[in-house]
Amino acid sequence: MEQADATAASADAILAAAIRSSLDCIVVTDETGRVIEFNAAAETTFGCRRAVAIGATIYDLIVPPRLRDAHPIGRNAFLAEGVPRLLGQRSEQIAVRADGSEFPVELAITEARSGSRRFFVATLRDLSARHARDAALLGSQARLEAFMRHAPIGMYLKDVDGRYLIANPEMGKVFGRPAEEAIGLSAVDIFGHEEAAMIAENDRRVLEAGQAIAVEEFLSQATDYAWSLVVRFPVQWEDQQQARIGGFDIDITELKRSAERLAESEKRFRAVTHHHPVPVVFIDEANQLIVANPAFREMMGVGPGDEDRFLQHRWFATREDYRRINAMSREVARVDGVEAHFCRLDGSVFPVSLSWRHVEMDGRLVIVGSILDLTARKAAEAELARSREALAQSERLNALGSLLAGVSHELNNPLAVVFAQAAMLEEQLAGTAHADRAGKIKRAAERCARIVKTFLAMARERHPERRSVDVNELIRAALDIASYGLRTAGVEVDTRLSDDLPLLEVDPDQLHQVLLNLIINAQQALQEIPEPRHIEIATAMIGGEIEILVSDNGPGVSAEVRSRIFDPFFTTKPQGVGTGIGLAFSLGVVQAHNGRLELLDGPAGAHFRLRLPVEPCAGSQPDRREPQITKGGIGRTALVVDDEPDVAEMVGLFLETEGFSVTVVGDGAHAKHAMAATPFDAIFCDLRMPNTDGPALYDWARETVPAAADRFVFVTGDTLGLSAAHFLERASRPVVEKPFTRETIRQAIAALATTARTSGPSHGRDS
Repeated sequence: MEQADATAASADAILAAAIRSSLDCIVVTDETGRVIEFNAAAETTFGCRRAVAIGATIYDLIVPPRLRDAHPIGRNAFLAEGVPRLLGQRSEQIAVRADGSEFPVELAITEARSGSRRFFVATLRDLSARHARDAALLGSQARLEAFMRHAPIGMYLKDVDGRYLIANPEMGKVFGRPAEEAIGLSAVDIFGHEEAAMIAENDRRVLEAGQAIAVEEFLSQATDYAWSLVVRFPVQWEDQQQARIGGFDIDITELKRSAERLAESEKRFRAVTHHHPVPVVFIDEANQLIVANPAFREMMGVGPGDEDRFLQHRWFATREDYRRINAMSREVARVDGVEAHFCRLDGSVFPVSLSWRHVEMDGRLVIVGSILDLTARKAAEAELARSREALAQSERLNALGSLLAGVSHELNNPLAVVFAQAAMLEEQLAGTAHADRAGKIKRAAERCARIVKTFLAMARERHPERRSVDVNELIRAALDIASYGLRTAGVEVDTRLSDDLPLLEVDPDQLHQVLLNLIINAQQALQEIPEPRHIEIATAMIGGEIEILVSDNGPGVSAEVRSRIFDPFFTTKPQGVGTGIGLAFSLGVVQAHNGRLELLDGPAGAHFRLRLPVEPCAGSQPDRREPQITKGGIGRTALVVDDEPDVAEMVGLFLETEGFSVTVVGDGAHAKHAMAATPFDAIFCDLRMPNTDGPALYDWARETVPAAADRFVFVTGDTLGLSAAHFLERASRPVVEKPFTRETIRQAIAALATTARTSGPSHGRDS
């Protein structure tokens, strides 16, 4: 008995030790629900000491207050009816700690008997940590699913055989079907053999390399993912034996298409830039040339073999303009029409107009510039300025011509008197000491007369008119005009004029202007050198042409200028000195006369050669014989009409020496009375007079005494004006230009004799 008691005591001790050391909470209650055992795990879990728990009802100890009413009901039902609700099974319940916090537990209740006593043993396990792990796992899975579902790129996992294990919805765009339908399928099943072979090869590379590989893949049947950047990587499973393949598919279709469009756009841009006729350049912030089209290369004189030197060019403008343009291009993003000077590769400088814009290219600032070569425009502007100067000069000459018309008339009248009186004195004083003095006066007046006539010829406004002229006389007349300027410039003129030259059929005024241009050009060129200064003029007969050489010992004409020396408006003279039309005009005149004007090569200075053909004269040669005056018929009575008494007197004296009986009147009104009263064989009438002038008197005579109109000879110092020229052309009467000589009066009488009526002198209205 004692041994049995000892054995029982030992078993109780073992049971108590087992209960105390159990990791699960063990709570033992009696039939009333009061706690009779509360192990250490229960103390820890529920935060209640065993001493406090023993004797307390289990409902008050571990059951939440909101659930306490239900537990006694269940216990009483079990005791009364024997129907267990929780007994003998594990269930998840809510418990409460001593601090009032609730937590989940796994609960298992068993019934035990000791004699007549019934006990209930509750085993509880705290499920808080497991719930937390489950919740974390579920959250992780939810996040992973959300991540996969919303990822904007395709993501997948394949086994070693290439079958898809996982694929997010975005992969459906790659598959061309819903992603879930591709699970378990291989690339062959989805894409076909050709593209599957590409995918299999890329998978193999990943498995062999054991590291991630990124490749671009093209799927011909895909729309959104036609081009993909696929990043593959090996995935080791927990057993570390089998590697799976994970992958990300990034859609780069639009990027590829944009790149293609960009490449095409750049191709078009380069084509347009390449073929653009305007020079275009792209320059970076470091002044390095990025793009230069062929037009720019051509403008800069880039030839074969110059490319390296051209690309190393850091600036194209001259140094002065480079500093200005470089500073401006940094500060101003948009500029139009800035003028500068550029340097070609050969060093030549030329004017340009610059326009540029700041643009961003590949993340950097680039200056896009267009350049216009202004060489032609500047030359045109210079020629325009010269033409304006020439026009202004022409207007000044026109004004001078108008002035000369009046001056010539005023000079010719006294010159006519001086010359005529000197000639008369020379004849009357022949054989005396005074005859020489009278001859000097006559020669001085004659020279003045030639100068005035030359001025009139230069300024006369009329159509070109060819007549027989002596070239040597034209040269002497040109030298008379230029003599003052030559003398004051210290220029000596040597002439070698051939005496046996035939007469030329030319316009004397135009040829005189050509000769004067050559002489004045030589004079101006000689001003650039120190003395001695020489001009040589020579004439000769060469074959069927008359040759005129005008040479000087000046600086000559440079090689680069020779080709342009006869161009209109081209001049090497300073602004305001030359117009550039003299030699061009001279060449045109000479060519119009079927001649040649050339610049010859010479050892020093300029040498111009003018050749004119000797052509048959269209009219009669001038008659150098003295006119024969018949004392019968013409040569009897003459009327002189001039408002200058001295001029009228000299005309009358010359006429008297030719056998005329002379009547002198001072104006047109007195002339009308004289012509109405007396028939005259010759009427010498001045053109310009107060009241009734020469044209008015002539028109009156044609209406009133027609026969008298055929006897008119006009004496004038005004052949410059258009009105006078038009009238003389209309009247077709002989003309004596002031200052006149006895010979010019005789020539007028001879001309009058050939046009006189055969019926004899005028006798009033019926003559």
